[in-house]
Amino acid sequence: MADSRATSRVVYILLVNLLLCLHIRGKRTLKFVSLLYRHGDRTPYDVYGNDTNTEDTWPQGFMQLTRVGIQQQYELGQFLRSRYVGPDFLNSSYSRYQVQVWSTDTDRTRMSAQANLAGFFPPSGNQVWNPDILWQPIPVHTKPENEDSLLGMPPCPRFDYLKQEYQRTNQEYLQMDQDNKEFFKYLTLRTGLPGDKGHWGLRKLQDSLFCEKTHNRTHPVWATPEVYDKLTEFRNFDLRADFSDRERNRLHGGPLLGAIVYNMTQAIEGTLPDGRLKLVMYSAHDATVASLLSALGTFNYIHPPYCACVMVELHQEDSGEFFVEVWYRSDSGHDPYLLTVPGCPDPCSYQQFLNATKDSIVTDREKECQLRIVDMLTRRTSIIVVGVVLVIILFVVVVIWICVRRSRRSHQHSHNLISEENISLTSTNDDDNEDETA
Repeated sequence: MADSRATSRVVYILLVNLLLCLHIRGKRTLKFVSLLYRHGDRTPYDVYGNDTNTEDTWPQGFMQLTRVGIQQQYELGQFLRSRYVGPDFLNSSYSRYQVQVWSTDTDRTRMSAQANLAGFFPPSGNQVWNPDILWQPIPVHTKPENEDSLLGMPPCPRFDYLKQEYQRTNQEYLQMDQDNKEFFKYLTLRTGLPGDKGHWGLRKLQDSLFCEKTHNRTHPVWATPEVYDKLTEFRNFDLRADFSDRERNRLHGGPLLGAIVYNMTQAIEGTLPDGRLKLVMYSAHDATVASLLSALGTFNYIHPPYCACVMVELHQEDSGEFFVEVWYRSDSGHDPYLLTVPGCPDPCSYQQFLNATKDSIVTDREKECQLRIVDMLTRRTSIIVVGVVLVIILFVVVVIWICVRRSRRSHQHSHNLISEENISLTSTNDDDNEDETA
């Protein structure tokens, strides 16, 4: 009898806890979302030295979205539709009041945005303008590349300085170069790629081979699986080097993170320019995804694949408290992963998210991108050292030249004296002979 009561009590407690969990989950409502995704499959950046897959062998040329990329983005749009369209968040039909779309100013990202939106908001009802074409035009906003600090990387002297210092001083980076000297020479010889292209040249080479492999293009004999794996390993190492510095991550991903937090804050305070806005989408690049994840402190240093998508969601409970969730979809065959932002455990309140990300947000990029006095002094010191060395070399050369010239003059003078003495002696002997004859 006692055992029966104990069992009933345990079952009762479990049911109560289950109902509480369901009740708590049911109370949370999605209020605002920021989406960042990488473009879909594309053609290579460029041709390497002696590559036979030249630009005219790709239907639309280099750096363009492919049919595969279009399909990938369309499927991502369908996934986003299934996740966000519903009575508690977005309308099933596109509304310019609810959705805003931004893209970098490149063909592949703008086309990716359009393909994504085709899957996200297929026309229905009075939005159908042609029954044979289940597609509708949706505006995608862009900024010129040199002005787009949210999704791109306009000139930033401080960032460039920090990267150069890393490459000049980081022992792991320098050791990687040292350990692969022979491999680099081999690639230079086999590919016709100039050796002075450095890491960027190797990354472009790996990119070309990756794109050609994806599209079943014929690889040259030297591009063995071992060489390809080595290049991929090098690319991943370079990715870690690019996003391992907190300040560089701040300068690269901080502006976008700041915009995401600002939009959430406005949504909470009810100060959005249009209170109906619920979703902001950003179509960009692998570096953009990596920089945002790095600024959030959640990057695993695995290269973001095509259509990799970061979803920053703002939720509100009936109690009025707001929570933030960061999701990452890196594989279309797997559900998105819930990321844990350092200092922001799950569930992560809005205030906790603010505290955890405040040091990664750039508020005045123009000011923070300026070189500091110590940077300029370091740079000037380097210039001064080089200048001093050059002056010393020039001085030594001049001294040697003067010494050589003086030595030659001295030798010439001695030779002239000897010649004059010989002439003098000869003249005296002649005079003596003349006297004797007389």
